[in-house]
Amino acid sequence: MSLITDDPGESPRDCATKHHHRRGRRRRVVIAVSSATASLVSLSIILWLTLRPSSPTFSLLAATVVSSNATTTLIVDAAFVAHNPNARAAALYDRLQLHVQAAGIQLAAASPILPFQQSQGDVVISAQAAAAAAAPAMEGTTAPLLLRLRVEGQLRWKVAAWVSASHVITADCVAVVPLRAVVAQGSQCATTLS
Repeated sequence: MSLITDDPGESPRDCATKHHHRRGRRRRVVIAVSSATASLVSLSIILWLTLRPSSPTFSLLAATVVSSNATTTLIVDAAFVAHNPNARAAALYDRLQLHVQAAGIQLAAASPILPFQQSQGDVVISAQAAAAAAAPAMEGTTAPLLLRLRVEGQLRWKVAAWVSASHVITADCVAVVPLRAVVAQGSQCATTLS
């Protein structure tokens, strides 16, 4: 009750408290929205730092070149080791193709490699054979060949149920292989992810 009037609705004390409640409500809404935004941003940064995948590495395990004098064809077999260094992300390889060059000459059209999923952190060995007509410059050659094997394809990362967009992956391997039965090479391949 006011000293000026007997009516409590016209009291100066009652008028002052009405505006105070509106400011308190706005302040609570601003605090709630800003804390929710800060929580989402910090959660996304933590997830990105935890789950960001590293690029896989490829190695040439073995390469075999067999030359047939009767048909003048070269048959190239290659075995690769693909290593996924990620502990939490699986690698999905799609549309992989093997390109084979010897002495700077493309030996054959791209040979497809079956798509596969590489589990988290383990090593997968994939092998592919390519056959091509021998180039006239290589006929009758017994010298070792400078063989360039290039694996191209698409790579996607899978973490739980989430699958990333496709990235282009390229692995270049170079080996010196004689035109004989089997040569085992332990060379590291240059892997590019874009």
